[in-house]
Amino acid sequence: MANPLRKLLLLCAASAALAGAAFASNTGDILQKGAKELLKQTPNGRKLVASFERYKKLAHIFKKYHDSKTLDDSDLLAVLKEAGVVKGAKPAKNPKAAKGPKLFPVPKYAGKYRWPMDAGLVSSEFGPRWGKQHQGLDIAADMGVPVHASAAGEVIYSGSNITGYGNVVILRHDQDTTTTYAHNKALKVKLGEKVAAGQLIALLGSTGHSTGPHLHFEFRAGNVPVNPRTKLPKSSF
Repeated sequence: MANPLRKLLLLCAASAALAGAAFASNTGDILQKGAKELLKQTPNGRKLVASFERYKKLAHIFKKYHDSKTLDDSDLLAVLKEAGVVKGAKPAKNPKAAKGPKLFPVPKYAGKYRWPMDAGLVSSEFGPRWGKQHQGLDIAADMGVPVHASAAGEVIYSGSNITGYGNVVILRHDQDTTTTYAHNKALKVKLGEKVAAGQLIALLGSTGHSTGPHLHFEFRAGNVPVNPRTKLPKSSF
C-alpha cells in the first residue's frame, strides 16, 4: 500500500475510533497517543482532539447535564403508532382497505449506525435510573454543537410537542427501527424529509426536562427501547 493512502486510511480509522472513545462513560486514558498525533495533522482532527480533551477535563461539570427527571414516552409512542412503526409488521394483502401499519420502503436496514455527535460525554447510561427505566443515553456537550443522523432514514417527527423531550427529531430507518434525538436548541430537518447518515439534523440544546446541554438519544425496535451502545461503534481505545 502506498504511504499516502496508508496514511489516509489510518487517519480515517483514528477519527472513527476517537469519536467512539469520546462517548465512553469512563473518561480515563482511552485516547491513544498515535491516534492523537494522526488526527492533529488535519484541522478537523485537531478540533476533535481538543473537544475530547476538554470534555475529559471538565467531566465533573458535563456529568451534571442530563434529563431532569424520567421522560414519559406516551406522546412518543403515539407518534410511532401513527407512523406505523410496529415490530414484525407484515404488508397488508389489500393496502387500500387495511388500517394496519404504514409500509416503509426499507423493510430492514442493514447498514451501520454512528454516534450522533462528533464528541461528547455520556452523562447518564441506558437502564435503571431513579427507580425507573432510562430508555436512552444522555450525551452532554457544548450548547449548539451539531447533532447528526445516526443512519440514513426519514423524519417522522420534528417538533416540540412530545412532553419532556423539548425540541425533538425522530428518524425512521426501516419498517420498525427508529432513533430519537431530544432536548435540541434548534431543529434542522422537517417532517417527511429524507436524510443521509451523518447529516446535520439539529443543534444541541437544553429544552424540555433537562439540567443542561445534552442529547437524549434513543434507539427503538418497534415500541421497544434498545441500549444504543449495542448498536453504535465501540472504541478500540
